[in-house]
Amino acid sequence: MEENFKGKFGFIIFIFIVLFLAIGGFFFTKYVLNEKDETPKEKITNYKIDKKKDYIYYTDNETISEDAELEYMNVVINLSTQESLTKSLKDENERYKNNVKYISDQNLISDEIINYNNDNIYALTYRTFEDYEFDKYVSLIIRDYNYSCFDLLSFSYIKSYVFDTSNGEIIKEDEILKKYNTSIDTIKSQIKEYLNSDQKKIEENGINVDETVNNLDNYALYINEYGRLYISFLVKSSKEDYNDSMEVR
Repeated sequence: MEENFKGKFGFIIFIFIVLFLAIGGFFFTKYVLNEKDETPKEKITNYKIDKKKDYIYYTDNETISEDAELEYMNVVINLSTQESLTKSLKDENERYKNNVKYISDQNLISDEIINYNNDNIYALTYRTFEDYEFDKYVSLIIRDYNYSCFDLLSFSYIKSYVFDTSNGEIIKEDEILKKYNTSIDTIKSQIKEYLNSDQKKIEENGINVDETVNNLDNYALYINEYGRLYISFLVKSSKEDYNDSMEVR
């Protein structure tokens, strides 16, 4: 009888120990190990205004001259943090559109020779857009051109914006340079090497390499669709200044 009691008592103790280990193990795994394994995760916020559209898209396309391939359009930066910039760029574009001058409205003297009569346009300023997306970076490049019925097209100005879509902000130039472990001085040296690499091009276009490099103030940095850093810049020439682009190594 006593041995039977001891056997039952031992079995109960065994069951109790198994349950204790099982329950204890469950709570240890859930609350202790999980707490240790949990690491702070980066909070990702979607700053897109229209989730169905790209980060950069274009609206209100208006052709001014099909012959000269001149058109105006508005760029939309599809980030809730950049609505004021979108409005500012739209206002600039509207000013360009409102300042188109036509040949028929001018009092031309007899010795003024019109070389290009494209849809009665005398002179205007217009801009082109280029955009790239890589990882969390979106680049917008804006180039301004002057057009006239005497000289046709001439490059005027370039600027760029690089956006970080994880926070919706514009990345500053020094941050871009730091990210690619380079500097403006290094880039200037690369531009000089790039322009000097084709002497024939220098001679034909009348490129002034030193003036281009030493007066490098009309340029734009951007990240292309492969994540490479590029610079688009004004090339000084004895014939006509123009825009060129180069990968930064």
